[in-house]
Amino acid sequence: MEHSELFLLLPRYEEAEGQPEYIRPIGIMTEDEILAVIENIDNIYRYIVNENYEGYYDADNVSAFLYAVEEMEECYPNIKTRMRMVMRNWGEDWRARKVQKDTERYMCCRFSIKDDTLCEMIERKFVSSDGNVFLLVNQGAFSEKVEAIWGKRNQTELELEVRKADFKSVSKWYEANRKPQRVFNLNPKHGENGKGAHPGNKGEKVSVLMCSRDEAKNMLLKAIGADLRVLYFFDQTHNRYIEFKRESENTYHGFHLDAIDEKRVPEEIKDMIKKLIS
Repeated sequence: MEHSELFLLLPRYEEAEGQPEYIRPIGIMTEDEILAVIENIDNIYRYIVNENYEGYYDADNVSAFLYAVEEMEECYPNIKTRMRMVMRNWGEDWRARKVQKDTERYMCCRFSIKDDTLCEMIERKFVSSDGNVFLLVNQGAFSEKVEAIWGKRNQTELELEVRKADFKSVSKWYEANRKPQRVFNLNPKHGENGKGAHPGNKGEKVSVLMCSRDEAKNMLLKAIGADLRVLYFFDQTHNRYIEFKRESENTYHGFHLDAIDEKRVPEEIKDMIKKLIS
């Protein structure tokens, strides 16, 4: 089944050896600075946890990022444990199921590359035949302005999409690249543009869709939730939360929530939505 594959790439500590030249070297970081990176990765994971995706990292790249922690462990209590937990949530070390081949020649960023994350992405994209999409999540490994990198496998060129490591950038990417994409279905029960909703059955309240179906469709692409059965977003035009309920695998209908029903939106989801629209 088509899905997305996200590859995380971190900078390398300046004294770490064996890392690709294109990866940005960094100096000593404070404990708070390292924890901020780890928490940022965890925030992205909490956004994508319900996406149909496979997450990958490179254990060697993580070790190069944490090189100073390894050398001065007494100065960084619990850093390795926290990073290990977040990486386990994110996905798996691609080296455990490496696809790239020593017999092929890979290039990227004008460098000949070997045995690294970009080689793995290039090979996986090259052999993919079922509509999968690939994203390099750039956690300070190089300039945040980079949104695409051209790689080469022998004589075949492939474009690798890149987004900086924050969940707003990753969210925007998913709006256009989610596999399979969500589909909005207008349910006549809830009307459209605040009109046409069916009266409540046996006196039960019927929530109304205040916007158009096209506006609802666009918000569905941005919506998030604790699981895929119910998703939420905030409609800034009507100053209300909108709820999307799953009808089938990827099809949803939607309606707006009044002040009472808004209470069922989880606080964590509200916080994430506020960050998305800020």
